[in-house]
Amino acid sequence: MEIEELAADGRPKAIFSLDIPAGKLRISSPPTVTSPQTGFSWLNRCLSPFLPAGYPSTVTPDYTPYQIYNSLQAFASTIAGLLASRAVFVGMGVGSEDASLVTTMLLHIAQETIGRVATIVFAHRFSQRIEAEVKFYRFFADIVNDTAFMLDCMSPAMSTLGRVITLCVSNACRAVCGVAGGSSKAILCSHFAKAGNIGELSAKGGSQETMVSLMGMWVGGVLVSKVHGTVATWSCLIPLLVFHLWANWKAVRSVCLSSLNTDRALIFFRGVLEGQVKDAQQVGAEETILGRRTVSCGLRGLYLTRFRVGVGVNDLVACMYGRADHESRNLHDLIDLFHIFGEEEYVLWFDVDKREALILLKDTATGPTQARSICHLLRCLRTQATTASAAEAHGREQGSRPIKRAIEPSERLHDSQQRLSMSTDGYHRSIQLLLDTLHENREQWSRIRDQAEEVGWDLGLTDLVKGQGARIRLNDEEVKKVQ
Repeated sequence: MEIEELAADGRPKAIFSLDIPAGKLRISSPPTVTSPQTGFSWLNRCLSPFLPAGYPSTVTPDYTPYQIYNSLQAFASTIAGLLASRAVFVGMGVGSEDASLVTTMLLHIAQETIGRVATIVFAHRFSQRIEAEVKFYRFFADIVNDTAFMLDCMSPAMSTLGRVITLCVSNACRAVCGVAGGSSKAILCSHFAKAGNIGELSAKGGSQETMVSLMGMWVGGVLVSKVHGTVATWSCLIPLLVFHLWANWKAVRSVCLSSLNTDRALIFFRGVLEGQVKDAQQVGAEETILGRRTVSCGLRGLYLTRFRVGVGVNDLVACMYGRADHESRNLHDLIDLFHIFGEEEYVLWFDVDKREALILLKDTATGPTQARSICHLLRCLRTQATTASAAEAHGREQGSRPIKRAIEPSERLHDSQQRLSMSTDGYHRSIQLLLDTLHENREQWSRIRDQAEEVGWDLGLTDLVKGQGARIRLNDEEVKKVQ
């Protein structure tokens, strides 16, 4: 009997030959292991405490460039942190006979209080947004961290009250960095873990940063001992912070996430409607980190002035009528809109005049539902752009004529369309656009979904809601009673 032992990456590690009659066990190396690889075995052993087992086959391809730039930024951050710490010590009076232990302790308590309050407040307000915008918050964490370094270095030149305020704000920045950075790193670990080894990647990532920080501390210690004076300190600090932000920017840009947030969804579905199916690497090259992408179709310069996903009914009413009006004369318009999207798990409102769009998510909506809704929205925008002149002429000609197209031959929807014909022209055109594009979106969605999955997108992880958001539950029987 032969037993083949495999390494973590699935490659043969050893072969055990079991002689059952003799009761002996023989061990041999697999034929794939050759002597020329011995030189690299020592390097692998040295790196094994810092790399996940089975590297690189157990991680995604973007893990390596990200970790390289992440190590560079950690090195620069450690040195900058030493310069900032020295400035704080000077401001607190370390080495001065006038320094007060009680004053320093009270300042430390004030800093810790502000920092912990900032942690709670930031986590409460923004924790639900980090997963969807992980690249932004990963880079944002280092921006506020560098801000803390600069405030620390400014503190010695300030008065006592100014120094206290500055150091408290600095500690709040570090607290925000801890929440945003820690959460985003955890999310990135789950992305990199190709073999489900999230815990190992997180632990090994900590080992990498520990080693880099140790190297940075020794280099920073030598630098701090040689650099004296305000001008010299700032001359060293500014280049370090610039390098730190550059390395972070390169690290974040190197990540190719397979989930869709708002920015990636806009890039991907706009490409699909133009006949291009882009994978995560192509979309990642176009993705913005700090900027805000304009929702446009690329034709006629048409874009949305406002766009939100996961809004409530009050937001919808305010968008449709300019205020949150619940009078009975407006109820039929809302019921008509809900009937149009009766078979969907979302409700889309697209205002052709104000160029506003809102997406309401039903309680059964999933990640693919959000992806489908934004594809529908871009289809509306593209249809309006390509037929803008014809649509305006058609709207003026038709005037108060009823909408003829229906997506389902139900008598209830037909009655809704008759009421829609008595609405304003802008509302009429908005509904007509939604009807036309919904029919088209339904017919093509299966093909689009398959194309997205073929190039590696996980539509189940789609997250377009910024913050907590809202869900709606429709009771169709109650809607019939209102009719």
